[in-house]
Amino acid sequence: MSYFRYIFVLLVASVANAYEEPEYEVLQQMDDYEIREYASYLVAETRVDGDFDRTGNAAFQRLAGYIFGDNRRAISNSPEDSESVSMKMTIPVTRERIEDEDGRSTVYRFVMERAYDQETLPLPNDDRVTLGEVKGGRFAVLRYRGRITEERFWEHVRMLEKSLKRDGLTAIGEPISAVYNGPFTPPMFRRNEVLLRLAVHQDE
Repeated sequence: MSYFRYIFVLLVASVANAYEEPEYEVLQQMDDYEIREYASYLVAETRVDGDFDRTGNAAFQRLAGYIFGDNRRAISNSPEDSESVSMKMTIPVTRERIEDEDGRSTVYRFVMERAYDQETLPLPNDDRVTLGEVKGGRFAVLRYRGRITEERFWEHVRMLEKSLKRDGLTAIGEPISAVYNGPFTPPMFRRNEVLLRLAVHQDE
């Protein structure tokens, strides 16, 4: 599965509005952002060295390959179970910066369909793709439109952090970029989001 075929499918599905996305509840709608409570969800993820603007193609090729058949069934009690599985598209694609002793890299994640659980999710053939779970919790979310660049992402991160400081809320962990449309979607119609996990007081 090529990157360009993945983007074409992403664009068509976007027009049809047929995506499944993680379950969440909007707890509070602020003037410039909203607070959501997310349920935990499964992901396929891959890590690529470098920043957002230089890592997208490699990450998409790996993850799109996995969901479109570069995988094997998790249960292999019979010969037919070794066949690959083609899964449905979901939204969003998320990315998150990671910095460690090896330098800076970006982790990309595809959300897995809720029809699968940890026991039945197909196994990746590419060892650069791993399966995991994003823990649920409370997030502040700022939505914006337009081109998806690292510069614009961090601009909106700063805007959201400023709003949280104003409202007396504390964010924890790295900011998450969530992308809901392919690059061929006109910028004015793109849905992009910044997510910051919120610290929750024990008395809440």
